[in-house]
Amino acid sequence: MNELLDNALEHELIAIGFKGLFQLYYDNPKNKIWNSGANEEKLKNIIEQPNSSLLGSFLAAETLRYYEVKLDKKYTNKLSEAYVYALEKTNMEDDDFIGISANSWGFLYNNKNAGYLGEKLISYGEITISNLVKLLEIEGKVLYEGSEEATIGNDYQYRIKDFAAFYIAKIKNIPLTFYQDFDERDAEIERLKKILANE
Repeated sequence: MNELLDNALEHELIAIGFKGLFQLYYDNPKNKIWNSGANEEKLKNIIEQPNSSLLGSFLAAETLRYYEVKLDKKYTNKLSEAYVYALEKTNMEDDDFIGISANSWGFLYNNKNAGYLGEKLISYGEITISNLVKLLEIEGKVLYEGSEEATIGNDYQYRIKDFAAFYIAKIKNIPLTFYQDFDERDAEIERLKKILANE
């Protein structure tokens, strides 16, 4: 019965989505999800259950983070995968785009800003590398929102692969140079791949 209840909560989380939970301010559905803390264990169970989706686990973790719940290290493996999945689905050119604004992932080379989602992903460390490496092939672009932030962020024309490279470089402490030109940028990503392959 508990698993069914957790599944129902996961479906509700996914139906609301990241944007509905954290980027729309005229409504506050996360309060209903949190239920004054009564759903804390259910949210943790969503992360822990093997049959939970990566999206559901990501949204559950972000809800818990919002309410300042510290998660045990036993969740690290699942969450490192879930946050990489969320980054992949920030690709606005993907049919499975999940509506996350790129602002949450940071402005990267602008002030070395990894964003709060990026910082969380980086905090999982080496365990994320193998999944991030897979994203180094994804050309799809992201979308920044707002006024000044959108102008700054969208001018960089960041792709999913640029985010993945930036986070890998941060985790591995590898210097990486940003180029506005895509060919030069891709050459730098290829250099990063070679470094990783030779480790």
